Amino acid sequence: MLQKGLALHQSGRAGEAAPLYEQVLRFDSEQPAANHLLGLVRLSQGNADEAVALITRAVKSNPGDPQYLCNLGVALNAAGQHDKALAALERAIAHKPDYAEAYSNKGMVLRALKRFPEAVDTYRQAVRLKPSEAGFHFNLANSLRDAGYLFDAESAYRRAVHLRPRYGAAINGLAAALDNEGRAPEVLELLERALKELPNDPKLHLRRGRALYHLERLADAAAAYRRAIELDPRFGEAHLHLSYMTRHENRDAEVELAARLFEDESAPVEERVYAGFAVGKALADIDDHEGAIAAYMAANTLNRRAVVSSPQRAIAELARDAARFEGVSAPRSDGGFYEATPIFVVGLPRSGKTTVEKILSRHPAIEGVGELPTLGRLVSELKSEIGDTPISEVPSDRFTELGRAYMREAQSLASAGMRIVDTMPANFRHVGFIRLALPNARIVRSLRPAPEHMIAIYEKYFTANGYEWSNDLDELKAYYAAFEGVMAQWHRFFPGRIYEIDLMKLRHDRKGEIIRLLDFCGLGWSEACLAEARSEPQLGDWPVERIIRNRQAHYAAWRAVRPDLWG
Repeated sequence: MLQKGLALHQSGRAGEAAPLYEQVLRFDSEQPAANHLLGLVRLSQGNADEAVALITRAVKSNPGDPQYLCNLGVALNAAGQHDKALAALERAIAHKPDYAEAYSNKGMVLRALKRFPEAVDTYRQAVRLKPSEAGFHFNLANSLRDAGYLFDAESAYRRAVHLRPRYGAAINGLAAALDNEGRAPEVLELLERALKELPNDPKLHLRRGRALYHLERLADAAAAYRRAIELDPRFGEAHLHLSYMTRHENRDAEVELAARLFEDESAPVEERVYAGFAVGKALADIDDHEGAIAAYMAANTLNRRAVVSSPQRAIAELARDAARFEGVSAPRSDGGFYEATPIFVVGLPRSGKTTVEKILSRHPAIEGVGELPTLGRLVSELKSEIGDTPISEVPSDRFTELGRAYMREAQSLASAGMRIVDTMPANFRHVGFIRLALPNARIVRSLRPAPEHMIAIYEKYFTANGYEWSNDLDELKAYYAAFEGVMAQWHRFFPGRIYEIDLMKLRHDRKGEIIRLLDFCGLGWSEACLAEARSEPQLGDWPVERIIRNRQAHYAAWRAVRPDLWG
């Protein structure tokens, strides 16, 4: 029975194999192979807790089997028991030091724990043991991207695609890496080739839509998203992007399709969350603001089930990071890369950073490079190196090295001779390091009314790490207050070194605000900076007056639900 079940399992008929494994266990409940194999079936069916129980019994019967330990680690990780998963995988490696799959799975757990540099090292070990395994290179690429190594990640994605030319996930990862670097034309070229071989891959159509959107080919982008949905109606991310880039006039068939996915309890949770945010956006457009708020709240609640959040820890880290610069009011004459003059637009997401970047990037001397993880990675490396050493005691040349390393990577993404604009939100945490490493950098913060800003964050589905506080309004409110406290500290530590541009004032005195912004950045006047352009253009877009009316009505509905956000 066991062999018959295994044959079915290996032929892709796991559901038919399961009853045979169950029969074996009725004869012998401790039979290790049957427990292990049935555990794998339950894991593939999404029942991680039962998989853990079954594979644990297999390990108990045969504690030295590295395969059992490795798959127990995978099951524990799926069940959210990351520390236990790590321990199981380390035991597997101890029993079989050349077990490449165990290293790869350990890297997966380290990513789940957000220990990205360790994940990179672990995936590198898997690649060394099995250099021809495309999946290991793909996993390494994802981990490198998480850790902020842009160019290394691109290389690893390319290696995965070279080893397996029809590897859709790796092609998608490579396209995303190129798109994040502002290389949309290259993305389209890559995807046009890939879609000839993989015409029914919905994720590649989605990625193509993203690149087209960045090139402001809105109708083509919408067609790509619709094709992705046609191929997979449960593709929540495609529903979300289509909704975000469309001005809805009524609850049409596309909105209804997203709503059905949102309500489908049999669908994967992540796809339902995407669909919920899509529905919220559409309902807000058609002035069903109470319905929109209900959809956003339900989507955030659903998302929260899968998120392990510790806002208190995140808030404490903010205060601790800024406090290290108490008494450090100026860069040192013998430390820092003085030759560079980058512009950092900092702040929480949805604050209007893209609007500021677009204004600056129209200047003939400026080029935007988007949201670079480079500075965060370099600061993290430096903090690991110096530990609790006071900032005043860190050797001056380390700040010079940090500044040079940042500019070397960032400047490679821009044309020769151009000043860059970096809009990575998390850079607000690193203002002190920017000041010491890049003394002539300009730091700009875009401002919008706090209640509106918090609502905009809450209504955005963040899939990146570090935004777990965004899906609960009370935690968001606490984090926002901590953010304001940190910005106040930076102003106190470095008076006159952070320029705040108020988006409300920009609306009423555009030229005056832009003149002041350019002057702070050390730029001469350019008429091109006055040109109007929306940071998030949409199909069927409305006149500014209608957008303002719609948003005011939306905020009024929110104020009735959460008046505390207004103080």
